[in-house]
Amino acid sequence: MSWFNTEGIQIAGIASAVPAHTVGEEENSQKFGSEDVEKFIKNTGIKSLHRTTELQTAADLGFVAAEKLFAELSVDKSEIGCLVLVTQSPDYRRPNTACVLQNRLGLPMNCACFDVNQGCAGFVYGHAIMKSMMAVSDMKYGLLITAETSSKISGDYSHAAMMFGDAGAAILYSNAKILGGGGDNNSTGSRSADNLTTLGADGKRYRAIIVPAGGFRDMYPSRDKYTCSDGVARSKYELYMNGIAVFGFSIMEVNEYIKEFLAKTGTTIDDYDVCAFHQANYFILKQLAKRLSIPQEKLAVSLDRFGNTSSASIPLTLCDRFGEEHSGGVKHVLAAGFGVGLAWGVTAFDVDTDKIFPVIETDDYFADGIIDMTRL
Repeated sequence: MSWFNTEGIQIAGIASAVPAHTVGEEENSQKFGSEDVEKFIKNTGIKSLHRTTELQTAADLGFVAAEKLFAELSVDKSEIGCLVLVTQSPDYRRPNTACVLQNRLGLPMNCACFDVNQGCAGFVYGHAIMKSMMAVSDMKYGLLITAETSSKISGDYSHAAMMFGDAGAAILYSNAKILGGGGDNNSTGSRSADNLTTLGADGKRYRAIIVPAGGFRDMYPSRDKYTCSDGVARSKYELYMNGIAVFGFSIMEVNEYIKEFLAKTGTTIDDYDVCAFHQANYFILKQLAKRLSIPQEKLAVSLDRFGNTSSASIPLTLCDRFGEEHSGGVKHVLAAGFGVGLAWGVTAFDVDTDKIFPVIETDDYFADGIIDMTRL
């Protein structure tokens, strides 16, 4: 695994947004049958999720979350030095969606903008990228957006349709070395765990979670459906997931990666106020909690109402946990993302709960983003 060591970069705020439309047990029972839905809920803990409208994209959700941050925090947009969008649901094949968001958000032209094609580990990857870039630059602020609309490729009659929700999140970073105020949000000074992030991937298992169509390897295959090894008929445009392989990876290997992070940083679960892990399914979270001896009150859970929201799941879970009930003060967070790739990342950080905002529901979309070819 790769280790990233950065100092002086802190999270200054977190906001998140989900579509207004909620899909729950009643709607799913009409499609899959009540018995199948009850079994699914028992196995995964996912009772409902939010799903975008036809024209709403991941960028729209990230945009709403980012605008919330700018509305709540006294930050001049002209001081945003970098915008990183982590998504596997871009608006277009070209250009990158971060450039589109730069314009929509009114960010300056000297703001670096790029997309990162990463999924379930995307928040931790984006966190490491943003902190690393800011640590070696004169940026005062950086904006990370993680957003996904997995429901658009989950298939209508696969269990993935009940598992994957849509969400976007925006995380503002500040450079304490330039702005002053120390390297962390805590009164005890810099802690080594808050400066470290570890990332890794196992590309041998890239087929474990995959949508085969749409990239340049297989751009326009037939939309015929094929029966996969799990007995579900899918087209190449729909998400396939090897549940057994992903489950084993999550509770065995990810568990060891988190332990390695704790050993490297000289910390234990007792040193953290909350554990915010990727919301894959509740059984995986319970198994990780058991193996790592995480008390129930420290394990943040949001998937029962939002489903698996990929790269947005960690910041969304923090907004769900702290956005409505500001407990005041700083919380020390242990975060781990893992999944499609297969990729993973583990990190720790402090965040002021007064700068974490409630989850927003929205149907807004960028109408000008629908391109009329006759006007190009």
